[in-house]
Amino acid sequence: MADEPEPERWRRANADAPPSWLGGGPEQEEARACAFCGEVPPPASSFCPNCGRAVTASLLPQQGKAATVLFTDIEDSTHLTERLGDLQWETIIDEHNEIVRGELHQHAGFEVKLTGDGFLIVFADGMQALRCAAHVQQQVTEVADQRGAAWPVRLRMGIHRGDVILRPGGDILGRTVNMAARIMAKGRGGSIVVSQALREDVRRQVRPEFWVDMGARRVRGLDRRERMYMFKWPEYLGHETARSQPSPDPLASLPDSLDDPFDPSLIEAETATVES
Repeated sequence: MADEPEPERWRRANADAPPSWLGGGPEQEEARACAFCGEVPPPASSFCPNCGRAVTASLLPQQGKAATVLFTDIEDSTHLTERLGDLQWETIIDEHNEIVRGELHQHAGFEVKLTGDGFLIVFADGMQALRCAAHVQQQVTEVADQRGAAWPVRLRMGIHRGDVILRPGGDILGRTVNMAARIMAKGRGGSIVVSQALREDVRRQVRPEFWVDMGARRVRGLDRRERMYMFKWPEYLGHETARSQPSPDPLASLPDSLDDPFDPSLIEAETATVES
């Protein structure tokens, strides 16, 4: 049994409730077993309640079963490792990983795997992916500004939305994953670059002024060009912060005490008129 292939062990564990995309009948449409642990989440859930793995993607790409893929990478990491040395670089990587993991948990993301000095993360929701990326960039930039040359980390990020293949063990692959990696490579340190598909997915939530159109760019391995956009995350986060501030009280600018407009002479004049 120990030599049984992982896919076979997974299928055996899920034999009692095969989802529809593994040949289950219509009555089993909602039985979406987690590809990692076999847990069947509630119908409205996008993540496994047992292990936290994303269940929005399937073993076979399906229409409407899209996920949002985020790739991150530390710019010029090989040169930085040589300059700083292994021990210092290990400390920097640990701190970097803590920042990213803290934000992905805050934004309902799932860590698929580490990619050396970066992450492959998947989200059910495109806006959550974009917010997560913005907050990670903000934190990394703040730490780099505080530490100076001792913490010279600058992140490139790429986001794309589309169908993915979810493999036993929680890994993902497919054209969407490849495209997200290619999109990330078009950016520079401190940038978040997204695809046309991701921008369309969040267009009702992100105003046009927070995008820079990079045009249709050549992508390695593709015959067609892909339109890309740079997300102006500092401006977006500043706008969000301003929106979250309470509105000023229009009465706050008034003096603590006002002169009483009551004029006793008016009452005295009215009383004299009545008595007469």
